[in-house]
Amino acid sequence: MKRETLNYRLMLSSNGIAYFAFSLIGPFFVLFINQIGGSIENLGMLYGVSVLASSVTTYLVGRFSDKFGRKPFLLVSSFLSSLIIILYLYVQNLSQLYILQAANGINTAIWQISENTFMADITHRKTRGRVLGFYNMVLGIISAVALMLGGFVVSKFGFSVIFWFVGITSFISAIILFFLKEKRWSTNL
Repeated sequence: MKRETLNYRLMLSSNGIAYFAFSLIGPFFVLFINQIGGSIENLGMLYGVSVLASSVTTYLVGRFSDKFGRKPFLLVSSFLSSLIIILYLYVQNLSQLYILQAANGINTAIWQISENTFMADITHRKTRGRVLGFYNMVLGIISAVALMLGGFVVSKFGFSVIFWFVGITSFISAIILFFLKEKRWSTNL
């Protein structure tokens, strides 16, 4: 099997697992905020902190991933995702949640830039749109199914079990990424 095909399948498998797990929590984050004493007004601020942290991090991540490769950043981000989601279990107030959201934003930047550039690296220019379209379609369907199941799962098991499940599942998806084979090249940009 060609390296690009293997990498594609590994990314799809790893992300399929991670997208399913993380989508279980997505729409119920506002309920989690409410449980620790926050309100709907805090939701926008929390997401804003995450997006701001992500935005100011993306350039550096992109620059360093060009220098050191995509795989190290993919691995670091995947394992950080697992840790961050478990840390949500220990949040006791909004200040801690804001800090965790900022960390999550930084980690999101690490993941998004590394994933996008890695996928561009392993796809061929003539078929890139079709291949990435399929990749995103599969991940979208997996997310949609998990989002629909999320309400049932959260009501049946509660947030603690779900956060542990997502953390452990995210860790498993990170292990898959160890098998990626990255082609090293030099850049003249």
